Amino acid sequence: MERDWSVQDGSDCDLNSLPLVRTWPSLAPHSEAVERLVLMGAIEDDRLRDALLRSPRGIHALPLPTDPDFVNIEASALRLPWWSDVDTPNSLLPGIYETAQVIQMLEIERSDSVMLVAPRGNWWTEILMQMGVSRLRIIEIDETRRVELQRRWNELRLDIVADACGCQIEWCGVEDLYKGTPEDGWDKILVSGGLPRVPVGLLMRLSFEGIAVAAIGECTGTVLQTITRQTEGEFQSQWLAIWNVDMIQDEVAQSLCDLAPFVESSNLPEPKTTSVNSAWMHANDEPTRDRLGPAALLDMIEEVWAEVSATTESEGFGVDIRETLAQDLFRMGNVLQRLGILRIAAEHHGSSFQLSPSPEAACYLGMTFSEDEEDGLAWQRLAIETNPNYGGSWNEIGESLLQRGQAEMAIIWFRGAINSVNYCERGAAWANLARAHLEMGRTTSALFAAQEAAALMPDEDELDKLLEQLTDDLA
Repeated sequence: MERDWSVQDGSDCDLNSLPLVRTWPSLAPHSEAVERLVLMGAIEDDRLRDALLRSPRGIHALPLPTDPDFVNIEASALRLPWWSDVDTPNSLLPGIYETAQVIQMLEIERSDSVMLVAPRGNWWTEILMQMGVSRLRIIEIDETRRVELQRRWNELRLDIVADACGCQIEWCGVEDLYKGTPEDGWDKILVSGGLPRVPVGLLMRLSFEGIAVAAIGECTGTVLQTITRQTEGEFQSQWLAIWNVDMIQDEVAQSLCDLAPFVESSNLPEPKTTSVNSAWMHANDEPTRDRLGPAALLDMIEEVWAEVSATTESEGFGVDIRETLAQDLFRMGNVLQRLGILRIAAEHHGSSFQLSPSPEAACYLGMTFSEDEEDGLAWQRLAIETNPNYGGSWNEIGESLLQRGQAEMAIIWFRGAINSVNYCERGAAWANLARAHLEMGRTTSALFAAQEAAALMPDEDELDKLLEQLTDDLA
């Protein structure tokens, strides 16, 4: 039986026997992130690939109020703010993956005429321009934002690039939505905000065999749909996935959907006093905002995002931008890890640790390596060095040693996990301790540990089977 638990607190664990970190994953450059999506089959259009490589996301976001070279935040799966008030609709730049999926659905051809309603900063505008469209009308509802978009466009000298590409850029408000429509209609229409129903007003301006892509509100959320014009007055719609975007202002949506003239509301919300720092700190408060996928995936993202958080140095109002980004990167890494995208998950965890070291980021990064890789143990060591009271890494080290056939050594680390101050999954460590004792042939000790595990995890069927096996062995 286990005895002397008062002294078995992990102090006999030799941390120095574990390897040091040699491999430090961090977010890749934008170009590498694009090429990975090509290899994964998420980007199939070669012209879109080339346009994305020439149109980095970061330059269209608000300036990062920390060292911009420290992490390649633009290549992450996080949303980036392009407008200081992130509570206003369509104020975020979606990820590279979502952007690629939506734009590919348009099936852009060279010399297409395109209308973009509710642009995402100037990023999607630049991508469409780089893909060779001949005419691009940008419909930004808010005049202040429209003026700012034009200013940034010219500041980046993209007006010169547009001339070189032979692309006519038009900046319009909703009042000019239908003025100067091409004689044969727009070849492609993209609405990046949510609509309550099919936009009949827009579709009447779509060319024959033209394609419109819009997120239309359904009972399950805003569903991304492609709508093609077949004949006069006949359209075909295809539902693709939930695209959880912000809804477009009611008065504007009515004009787009019902052929009604636009009537500007006199009850517009007062503009907020916001800051760039605040925008970055709250851009990822809603984990599924602007995410694309089936309902089950979005539900999983919500659940995993809230499941565990990184322990940063400050709390409450004391949290700064680096700690907030570190937290967001860690949560995103956890989501990617759950999806099995381990390499990119490791990069999110590594960059999170760079920004603000936390035992959780180091521990979860270590778990992305296979059991026989030394880097996994090295990152668990770093997690303990960051916070010796974080029990998760003690348990992970024990599991790794047990997998390698070092049950006696693993037992010491499982004991350390059980006695850790900061560990909410002691049941898992007790269960692992039971398995280690069983492997060593210590049936009585294994039964004791399994009983402790079952008391903490009463719904685990595997533990019930283990207890039954151990009880039969002793009998």
